[in-house]
Amino acid sequence: MNAYNWDWSILIAPETLKSLGLGIETTLLVSLISLVIGTTLGFLIAAARIARIPVLGQIIYVYVELFRTTPALVQLIWIFYVLPLILGVHLTPMVAGVIALSLNSSAFLSEVFRGGLASIDRGQHDASFVLGLTTWQKYTAVLIPQTVRRVLPSVTNQFVALLKESSLLSVIAVTDLTYLFQVQVADTYRPLELYSGLAIAYFCVTYPLILVVRYIERRFPIL
Repeated sequence: MNAYNWDWSILIAPETLKSLGLGIETTLLVSLISLVIGTTLGFLIAAARIARIPVLGQIIYVYVELFRTTPALVQLIWIFYVLPLILGVHLTPMVAGVIALSLNSSAFLSEVFRGGLASIDRGQHDASFVLGLTTWQKYTAVLIPQTVRRVLPSVTNQFVALLKESSLLSVIAVTDLTYLFQVQVADTYRPLELYSGLAIAYFCVTYPLILVVRYIERRFPIL
């Protein structure tokens, strides 16, 4: 058996560095867009569940549990290959990936927001009613600011999770970090060096965010 000759210089080759830059850019962009959409949907879902609207509440419950209990990879494949057949429209890999990550994260974030909203003392609701605040004013001036402070660490942590889950998009040819490194492996036949470099790249991107999460948890402890 021949010994494998390591060649770490492949990690600083122009094509590898180009793939690294483009991959990180796409990964961050997809993750950020998905977080914004997922956070918005998650809060709306949480508010609807708190309101206990008949029928709608049951539909939302099924939606949340479906996306929380099925693999993200299966959801991605279904949205990319099956959803276009149902809707009769073409989805680009990037759009399908954002939709999949957004819906998946919204299901988890909705539970985070629901817990945050439920943790607010009932007296806050009563005080809003006494002051004559509308529902919109109650949420924007009273409930949302307090909820954001309580769930901020969890939301930031979800962004870290999205960064890692974005690697799944490589299976539908989204030019993220994982996909571009897979292309490099196919071109250079250097899987050990490149996949090791890929792991280091994800570490360098996510670890600073983990430190941010820890800082936020200390700065804004759950009340």
